[in-house]
Amino acid sequence: MLKEIRCAQLIKKKLEFSKGLNALTGPDDGTNSIGKSSVLMLIDFAFSGDDFIKLCSDVTDNVGIVTVEMDFVFGDVKYSFSRSTNDPKVVTFLSEEGSPEKSLDEYRKFLKKIFDFPEHGASFRAAVNPFFRIWGKDNYNPNKPLNSFPSEPYSSIKPNLLKLFSLYGALKELEQEKLAIEKRKKVLKDAFKEGYIKSVTKRQKEKNELRLNHIESEIAEIKLSLENYSINANQIINDENLRIKSKKDVLVSTLFHLKNRLKRIDDNLTYGNKVNKKNFEKLKQYFPNVNVDKLAKVDQFHSGITTILKAELREEKAILEEQIESTESEIASFNLILLESARAIGNPAGLVDKMLELSAEERELREQIRFRQVKSTIDDKASDISNEIVEKVTNSLSIIENKLNSTMEKYINKFYRGNPVSPKIKLSETRYEFEHNEDSGTGKAYANMIALDMSILEETYLPVLIHDLIVFSNIEDHAIEDILDEYASSNKQVFIAIDKVNRFRKGTAKLVKNNEFLALGPEKLAFRKSWKNRT
Repeated sequence: MLKEIRCAQLIKKKLEFSKGLNALTGPDDGTNSIGKSSVLMLIDFAFSGDDFIKLCSDVTDNVGIVTVEMDFVFGDVKYSFSRSTNDPKVVTFLSEEGSPEKSLDEYRKFLKKIFDFPEHGASFRAAVNPFFRIWGKDNYNPNKPLNSFPSEPYSSIKPNLLKLFSLYGALKELEQEKLAIEKRKKVLKDAFKEGYIKSVTKRQKEKNELRLNHIESEIAEIKLSLENYSINANQIINDENLRIKSKKDVLVSTLFHLKNRLKRIDDNLTYGNKVNKKNFEKLKQYFPNVNVDKLAKVDQFHSGITTILKAELREEKAILEEQIESTESEIASFNLILLESARAIGNPAGLVDKMLELSAEERELREQIRFRQVKSTIDDKASDISNEIVEKVTNSLSIIENKLNSTMEKYINKFYRGNPVSPKIKLSETRYEFEHNEDSGTGKAYANMIALDMSILEETYLPVLIHDLIVFSNIEDHAIEDILDEYASSNKQVFIAIDKVNRFRKGTAKLVKNNEFLALGPEKLAFRKSWKNRT
């Protein structure tokens, strides 16, 4: 527990505390602005809170840097720390060798450890902050008593409540599994979004399955054809080659005749030229009896005929040359076909290409179907886990609800006589309600909130409460007296601010006095000076 705090700026430099009730008292005339709430905020600061910096800036503005040393005692072991407003994120661990400076987060973890919070318990601040009800924190609305601040969402309140009642551990594994599934869903969603995987609807998946069956049949047929092809390929190729060879032979014969005709035309055109008589004289060397003059006359005749037909011969020559070129081209084409068909034996390219095309489509369809199934599996798993979490949370909240309602009824019966109306808390998956039932007066509403706080203090590992004067302002005196008795009998710590103590019965006034850690008044200000009036 918190045993002591020391602060040089306070009117009382050392404040000592005990278990049960710890009272900060004000004067009987109810004078305000004397520092009661600021001192409670300083205690909150010692418990690693931040609100003193934010809500009590007027203190630091007027008195300067505030440094607090605090001692926590557990059994025979004392832990000492120091924290200052000029660097509130740093805490000095005075009881450790060398007094090292550590972060505020480390300090909070240390407080959680020394106060013996369970493994899956709430963080230290999450546990205590809703129940440190100090003026300025806005967490003292009796209709929303579980809120740390007015707009706090139930999504934050609910897990904190489950942790306080040690009912969160069973959910943690499910929450982690759900988180892992949500990550997988996001990865899959991003893959669909970026186009790496094509997303298909349920109807499209069914169409893909039908198409996949058809593709599998086609591929099976092609495989069978390829097997037959490997057996009959040579025969197929030979039959085709014979047909092509036959056509080629016809073309070769045609080419031969065309070339012969062209040669004759070339000879006619050549023969039509005049021959020199000296050439005939040379012929006499071999044939002495040849008539040279007669040969010359015959040659002269042919030359004359050739001259007349020369134009026709040249035209026919051009036609023959064109036919020869075309025929040679066809023959070359047939030669190429024969060469390719010889290469194609055992390599049915068309069938193979078709099978590759179908295989690619098959792979794509299988991927789409597989990822659709993966998505459905993930979605189903996420839904199952969510439903399981909801069921466990609902059951756990029901346990908490029953405990709180039963314990609150016990405390309300101590605060009030004559069978008083007890408040009821309703905890659901999405919201909570705090009902005051038929007795909805302001004072009773605040007493109901105190009953709730005392119930949580009793039923959980929550180590401490802080109740400022505003919590008691509208409650009847007789109820406050019984509330103070309950504070004093607690095995944990309760810090309060209260004034007008003499209005209570003597036993209560004495109880408060015996548990008083600081008394303030108009002449005894918390930080020894006032700044409430303008100068």
